[in-house]
Amino acid sequence: MPDRETMICHCHDVTLGELADYIRERKVEHWREIVEDRDFLCGDTCEKCHEEGYNNDGYSLAMAVGMVAKGAL
Repeated sequence: MPDRETMICHCHDVTLGELADYIRERKVEHWREIVEDRDFLCGDTCEKCHEEGYNNDGYSLAMAVGMVAKGAL
């Protein structure tokens, strides 16, 4: 199970905890909103973190948005 220290965006060193805080703060509803935001660098380089996860493990922006929406993170 991923925790707050799990790396989500390896290109910009963004952890799941940092991402969860951002999602709650900005009320993000879809992972594309994260990638399109130019003030928060995440998911705009290699794009592996969008849906499948950097290591094909499912630890992704999409997973993070869903976990925050369900209150699991």
